Amino acid sequence: MGKLMLLDGHSLAYRAFFALPPDLTSESGQVTNAVYGFTSMLLKAIDDQRPTGICVCFDKSDRTFRNDEYEDYKAGRAETPDSFRSQEPLIHEVLDALRIPQVDIEGFEADDIIATLATQAAADGEDVVIVTGDRDTFQLVEDPHIRVMYNKRGISDVAFYDEAGIKERYGVSPKQYIDYAAMRGDSSDNLPGVKGVGEKTAAKLLGEYADIEGIYSNLDRLTPKLRENLETSRDQVELNRRLTRLVRDVPLDLTWGDCVQGEWDREEVRKLFNSLSFRTLLERAMKQLPAAGAESAPAGEPEALDVEVVPVTSGKALSEWLDASTSSDGIAIVAAGDSGRLEGLAVACGPASAAWIASKDVWESQALRVWLADEHKPKLGHRIVEALRLLDFPEINGIAGDTAVAAYLLDPAESKYLLDEIALRYLGIEVISADAGSAEPQGMLSLDSSGMEVAGRSAAAITALAPELSLRLENRGLSELYCDIELPLVGVLARMERAGVRLDLDYIEELAETFRDRCRQYEAEIHRLAGEEFNVNSTPQLREILFEKLGLPPTKKVKTGYSTDAASLEAIRDRHPIVEALLAYREVEKLRSTVDGFTPLVAEDGRLHPRYNQTAAATGRISSESPNVQNVPVRTEIGRQIRKAFVAESGWSLCAADYNQIELRVLAHISQDPGLLEAFRAGRDVHQATAAMVFGVDLDDVNDEMRRQAKMVNYGLSYGLEAFGLAQRLGIGNSEAQVLMDSYFEKFPGVREYMDSTVARATAEGFTETIFGRRRYLPELEHRSYQVRKMGERMAMNAPIQGTAADIIKVAMIRVDAELSRRGLESRQVLQVHDELVIEVAPGEGDEIPELLRAIMEGAADLDVPLKVDVGVGSDWDAAKSGK
Repeated sequence: MGKLMLLDGHSLAYRAFFALPPDLTSESGQVTNAVYGFTSMLLKAIDDQRPTGICVCFDKSDRTFRNDEYEDYKAGRAETPDSFRSQEPLIHEVLDALRIPQVDIEGFEADDIIATLATQAAADGEDVVIVTGDRDTFQLVEDPHIRVMYNKRGISDVAFYDEAGIKERYGVSPKQYIDYAAMRGDSSDNLPGVKGVGEKTAAKLLGEYADIEGIYSNLDRLTPKLRENLETSRDQVELNRRLTRLVRDVPLDLTWGDCVQGEWDREEVRKLFNSLSFRTLLERAMKQLPAAGAESAPAGEPEALDVEVVPVTSGKALSEWLDASTSSDGIAIVAAGDSGRLEGLAVACGPASAAWIASKDVWESQALRVWLADEHKPKLGHRIVEALRLLDFPEINGIAGDTAVAAYLLDPAESKYLLDEIALRYLGIEVISADAGSAEPQGMLSLDSSGMEVAGRSAAAITALAPELSLRLENRGLSELYCDIELPLVGVLARMERAGVRLDLDYIEELAETFRDRCRQYEAEIHRLAGEEFNVNSTPQLREILFEKLGLPPTKKVKTGYSTDAASLEAIRDRHPIVEALLAYREVEKLRSTVDGFTPLVAEDGRLHPRYNQTAAATGRISSESPNVQNVPVRTEIGRQIRKAFVAESGWSLCAADYNQIELRVLAHISQDPGLLEAFRAGRDVHQATAAMVFGVDLDDVNDEMRRQAKMVNYGLSYGLEAFGLAQRLGIGNSEAQVLMDSYFEKFPGVREYMDSTVARATAEGFTETIFGRRRYLPELEHRSYQVRKMGERMAMNAPIQGTAADIIKVAMIRVDAELSRRGLESRQVLQVHDELVIEVAPGEGDEIPELLRAIMEGAADLDVPLKVDVGVGSDWDAAKSGK
């Protein structure tokens, strides 16, 4: 027994047209929201249901036999938009390319065709799934072989209905649904119902009297008003009943057995989808090729990579190997070691062989240095910054591919991007067997007795993986982001790590002791307020004190008991002074831990060398570790004290350049809201300007509280903040927060439109994009949980803003690095934190660097509002920021 899928083409396409933003277009300017949404629903339905048969049914024309019986049938419907009509031929092109049968017939609706084919198939024992946005098909579910996949709203919110589902949702059986619909009426078909009879009354009547005949036979048992309404509408109800009943014997030229998807041509589909700018849909379609009889994807047991690894024992042999090994894609390098100590280097120019360099004399040879420095010799790697860190060579140029970075762009929500996992996923090959060593999370290979083979296989795998990932990046339109931003950034980050930043050790120890004293003071205060000593850092003990001894109301339950996280404590901050003390303690303890962690990380050169990770944040932001300099507070006094510990070398200075309100400027650009655009173009204080518009006062009359509230709204809404969250942050009531938000959207309608259209597009496409093309995939938008979907919507609103800001500062870093080199300057980038770059300025270059930084950073992107950068110079990081 198979499964036949029948789709109502017009119904689904029309739903998609109104669900997706009208600015969804191809590169030629053709509006594609209907065809895109329809194709997306089609592919998802096929992927979810795996049908053995399929057919898409359409209305042939606007007029059917129902109009002959009732001239006003469907009268009053709005004229079909031209932008929808222009897409109808494209929908048929897509179905033709995918070799999916289509059928329409003059005088009948798509529902009638579906009813006919479904009835035939069910009679032969075939399971049938009907995909539609029209509830008239619910009458067909009386057959146990038939289910309806009903599109409730948008293009991804669907519900499945079988007989039990119809009964649960509407209170009637599928057999009764025609009578139910006849009494209720259908405004979309211009079929008026019985006055005063809605869904509940119709279901109740049918529950008591079974059908229309039973109801009209028992009118004397009904209330006078209901009896009168039913009598008055008797003829209309009978008409509605006849028009709602689907025809199950439409004369068709095909049977359900003919509804089979044919084999389709990969290049034909690729050409069509590319012409429509359907990059994501193309990839989804290609994954479903095996079901259409085309080439299959890697399946079954993974294939072990068979690589011959040859030891290279002299500089001459290495030079000969490099001369003989050519590859247009590049030679892969894998640095292997243990505990940060380099043990060997594997290089490969193809998946079949690799060379192993285990001698220090060899990897420090002139041949290797020349090759690594030659920008015309392409190099590949996996987390290549790790190899650069281990090799510690002054110049490594020509980085042509990093498979970890490529995999990150393809799926930024992953966490580790281990080489063996990526190779298995994309190539179906096993790089490292269970008994041949392992890969640490950082990407450096840990050696055992078979370490040479592990490193060699890894290098060989990279040569096979790199072109595959590059092709996938190209198919998704990510090649430019990869080649122009992410790959050049690898070298920039490596040089910044190598440079490091000097730390004032005496000062940092004093500061750490200050924090330790504060922690002890807060701890003593907490013990006093609790009436006993306990381990403040122990969650079980803290839970006992707060919720049992002091009787404070718990706010959130987790697996182990009631939560004591920051959000939970914030909710009960005003219930007892111990909560305020706890929050203060945790803040200072976090900073103490951060500061105490600095000193062990200081290298022999007296400098911290933070490790920067460009594959950690789904938004595209750069993160850091060892230490995490992003943990240094930005605008607090404690943060200033910590920044004072980051100092310049003697005779040098630090120059800090920070983007001013970059995320709001990006929001103004992508939302095209006139109010935001005008505020930034006029150089106004955007929070003051927002407050003036929202509160309806002159700029000069905006007070500090108005500006504070406007600032919270400006930043909060870009993160999808709703009234409840805004109320909590501002300390105001929910209704007051809602009024504030409503006023904001009234004055800045472009922001509301951006938020709505972005969520709709992300729901349709499955991802968001920055203006540089960076994607963030959001499966949360299709999650069954309402809370998870709402979280996905918030991420969708923010990802293009935060991601574009991240892209802009990466572009700036690359250009600053290149310009410093071009001018032959000794100054160097030493820190990147949030929207800020810090340059250590060499003696004699102090007049040149600030303006160089400002010009490059403000010109890093062409937005419809000016980018503004605050630049300052000082002997330490805080002095540089304060000097702006």
